[in-house]
Amino acid sequence: MRLPQIMIASAGLRSAPFFLVARFAAVLMLAVAAGLSAPAQAQRMGIVATVNNAPISEYDLHARLKLVIAMSGLPATRETAQQLAPKIVDTLIDEELKRQEAKTLGIEIADKAVETAVQRFEKARGMPANGMLNLLESLSLSKDVLYQQIRADLAWNDALRLRFRALTQIPDEEVDEEIARLEAEKGKPVALLSEIFLPVDEQPKNEEVRAVAERILGELKGGTPFQAMATTFSQSPTAAVGGDLGWVSLNSLAPEVSRDLSSVKTGDFSPPIRTAAGWAIYWLRDQRVSQGAAGPTVDPSIVLQQLMIPVSDTGPASELEGKRDLAKRLRLRADNCATMAATPKTVAGGLTSDTLRLRTSQLSPLVRDAIKDLPDGKPSEVIKVPGAFMLFMVCERVSENAQAQLRAQVRNRLVNDRLDLAARQFLRDLRRNAFIERR
Repeated sequence: MRLPQIMIASAGLRSAPFFLVARFAAVLMLAVAAGLSAPAQAQRMGIVATVNNAPISEYDLHARLKLVIAMSGLPATRETAQQLAPKIVDTLIDEELKRQEAKTLGIEIADKAVETAVQRFEKARGMPANGMLNLLESLSLSKDVLYQQIRADLAWNDALRLRFRALTQIPDEEVDEEIARLEAEKGKPVALLSEIFLPVDEQPKNEEVRAVAERILGELKGGTPFQAMATTFSQSPTAAVGGDLGWVSLNSLAPEVSRDLSSVKTGDFSPPIRTAAGWAIYWLRDQRVSQGAAGPTVDPSIVLQQLMIPVSDTGPASELEGKRDLAKRLRLRADNCATMAATPKTVAGGLTSDTLRLRTSQLSPLVRDAIKDLPDGKPSEVIKVPGAFMLFMVCERVSENAQAQLRAQVRNRLVNDRLDLAARQFLRDLRRNAFIERR
């Protein structure tokens, strides 16, 4: 009888024996090749790990692999599965720990809250309504694959705020100090950054995590969207918004980060940078001079019209180019938001158009950059996203009390920074105290 391998999980990316990696890859490839339905897959597959006796099945792994590969745009190959499988098992283990902690505190997340979170996710990435459910259906996956992940994250957020309630109380004086610091940066260089952060909790894992960071950088240089890689791999809270850090003062960054970014050109990626907590990759999207506290920190609301032209990413090249040409023609016809909203009624092909009201910080960097300098009522350039071509148009920019909005934004950022530090330590403690068995 093979002795069970006990591994107390550490944060981020952890090693797994080769036979496990090969087994995970085989699970993915066999399931895809067989075209098994979700129930059939669940019945035929075994257990890859247990967390305090709660099982994580091979189907859980297979389903998450399919979703991650589809969302990231990575090739659906055995090599991709081998690279991703250990990381995804680690993520599933962490999610189970989060669920168990939330259950201990009596926290339950209603289906409506999960559905609202999915809708926010779709809007932020420029996806049409029910875009994620349609993607899951195209992958022959149950919506539970996505809902379980989101439910765990929502429950964890509630658990953190309950456990660390005192950290969420930010006095006005601290907000004033932060605004004064921002104002003092006026006239100094700031950078529009996105990040992928991989923590290193144990020094022996340092080289392993660095190697993963190098592989991620290789994928980025090969054309894989940064937002997709950040959402998939980053362990920072910014992963929820594709790694977007917004405008950051270079003086506020850690010395090693500021030093390495000084040689990065606008539009390029940094090499993996070793920070005090792990490895990080940065995307330097833009640079400018700071406008102070009242500058790009303010997060306005906008009314946005989006038009989606669906296309199969695995279909013939002629079909892809045909849909691209259609999107370009529709762009020329879209002279206002009403015209764009009515387009699906006059053009065949399953087009959809949605009107969204949200803050610019809720947009993915891809969409935000597309509309950054776009006049109201003018269509964006055609944007390719997984499964569709997209057009966007700003219908209205809503003016608000900038000072009140600034204070709220600063307060929220301070709370999130505190909770982020507490969350990393708390999850590390949960792992150390858990009985985790990999099979």
